[in-house]
Amino acid sequence: MKEHIKLAFPITIDGHEYTNLSMRRPKVRDRLMIDRNDLHESESEIHYFSHLCEVSPDVIEELDWSDFVQLREKLQLFLASRPNA
Repeated sequence: MKEHIKLAFPITIDGHEYTNLSMRRPKVRDRLMIDRNDLHESESEIHYFSHLCEVSPDVIEELDWSDFVQLREKLQLFLASRPNA
């Protein structure tokens, strides 16, 4: 399952315009991969989102803060959601 996030402030990286990002549900291995790297917390979060959105960390770094907050909110929704019984 992927969530599409429409960017309020599109960005252009290497000639490619990003108007939205798609984030997939995280798996335990995604978090483990990030935790194994010796990165500062902020860098770790950037790499985590770049991995889940399948884009370069440069894309995440260039986002407007409000769009970055959208990524955080979508992640929280993923973590809180449960399948319907």
